[in-house]
Amino acid sequence: MKIKISDLKKLTNVEILNEKLIKPITGVSIDSRKINSGDLFFAIKGENFDGHDFVDEVISKNSSAVVIERSQLKRFNDKSYPLIVVDDTIKALGELANIYRKKFELKVIGLTGSNGKTTTKEMIAKILSTKYKTLKTEGNLNNQIGVPLNLFRLKKSHQIAVIEMGINHFGEMKTLCNIADPDFGIITNIGNAHLEFLKSREKIAEEKGELFNYLKQKNGFAFVNNDEKLIKEKAKSIKRKLTFGFNSSSDVRGKIQSINKLAQPSLKISFRGKSEIINLSTYGVHTAQNALCAVAVALKFGISLKKIKKELETFQSYDKRMQVLEVNGYTVINDTYNANPDSMKMAIQTISLMNGYVDKIAVLGDMLELGENSEKFHRELAHYLKEFNIGKAFFYGDLTISSFYESRNLNLNSKHFDDKKKIAEEIFRTLPKGSLILLKGSRKMKMEEIIEYLKG
Repeated sequence: MKIKISDLKKLTNVEILNEKLIKPITGVSIDSRKINSGDLFFAIKGENFDGHDFVDEVISKNSSAVVIERSQLKRFNDKSYPLIVVDDTIKALGELANIYRKKFELKVIGLTGSNGKTTTKEMIAKILSTKYKTLKTEGNLNNQIGVPLNLFRLKKSHQIAVIEMGINHFGEMKTLCNIADPDFGIITNIGNAHLEFLKSREKIAEEKGELFNYLKQKNGFAFVNNDEKLIKEKAKSIKRKLTFGFNSSSDVRGKIQSINKLAQPSLKISFRGKSEIINLSTYGVHTAQNALCAVAVALKFGISLKKIKKELETFQSYDKRMQVLEVNGYTVINDTYNANPDSMKMAIQTISLMNGYVDKIAVLGDMLELGENSEKFHRELAHYLKEFNIGKAFFYGDLTISSFYESRNLNLNSKHFDDKKKIAEEIFRTLPKGSLILLKGSRKMKMEEIIEYLKG
């Protein structure tokens, strides 16, 4: 790893104690349980743990040094180990990641959006990896801690990094851009997510649009969803761009040819007089937009339509994102990674298009961070079920009580639960084998736990 003491000295308002005791830095960690010899440990205070409480343990594991906050310095007055003292360890983590990122000759693609970020990121990385040594964001590490940790995985051999950037508060996108320093940028879409903090779709577009503002300042390149008015507005002043969409004015045009009985789209791609039909193995009409975005990126990086077709047709849904599982005689759609009104509607639409099952049921958990309109959005879930002909639904969580009452008003066959095990028991009791089950809810609801009960 190329982090040196001279890099640490570039951090804002830094003070280094016992500098001569710093060992060569071979990695960066924020988790005392996973510390390796030679790691630089950042003591970060989280919701449940404070990294400053584990400094002695980290030092005993032969770490290189520890980054602590100035406010905690008194706790270590009698210690003789190497300490890097900063005002804010999270900010320092980002600063050092940016310093590290700039040591490499590579292109960074920054990707954000309300829905489909991870699926799109995985598609892009799969295709680009056929031609380039590609780093991609691991799992859901896409915030002010996750983005730096991914950048620290960079190696000299990497040519491209696909970095997912997730935000839920104002100011975070600019921070993430300053850390990752993207050369290319994508906003997949603008939906009703994190409204508790971001208030409206227009404000969400404004915040996510900071990615395009950053690219404009450094003469970067944008991939623009031409079907999304709010995104087009944000991209107006960017000179270097490639548009994608399902309308005829897009540079990279998509058209859904058909959808099979598993709700897998057949997507026609047209670009500069050439076209290709891609039979996606992902589930749901909305995944065609994810694929179209990935196609645009791959074409820009010189990959042929035929090669793109091969990679997308073998792409499998990512963990907890429209993941199809066979569980104890049932087909389960595990879409439990997260939920907002738009992704809920897309998931319900998807199971309505899936045929050949004895019966269907939607098992839906609370959607969090929706602010003052939360009850309205939860009531709308019942109307999505009605619209897409899903007559059976089980609800879980405090917020979906309003969904349950609304579903009863619409004469849907629904029940509300406060125990996931009881949901599984009721499924066994009332739903015949060979049926289709959708599981979806916000991440904190952990709706995937129902799968373990269904296995039992």
